Amino acid sequence: MIVSSLFAFFAGKNSDIVVNGRVNRMADLAGVERIDGRVLKISGDRASVCWPKGVKTEENLSSLIAIVE
Repeated sequence: MIVSSLFAFFAGKNSDIVVNGRVNRMADLAGVERIDGRVLKISGDRASVCWPKGVKTEENLSSLIAIVE
């Protein structure tokens, strides 16, 4: 368990991101900030996210922030 936690930390994987969880996307060089998305699927270090108005994108997990309810 400790080894997998350390690997996830150094690999940049955000363990707070879960399928059907709500997320925001941080603004960076790759794109603008987005808010209130819903995670549809997680594959490796990428997540398929549905944003308001039905816009769907593929995002890096490291650029997503989980919304705590």
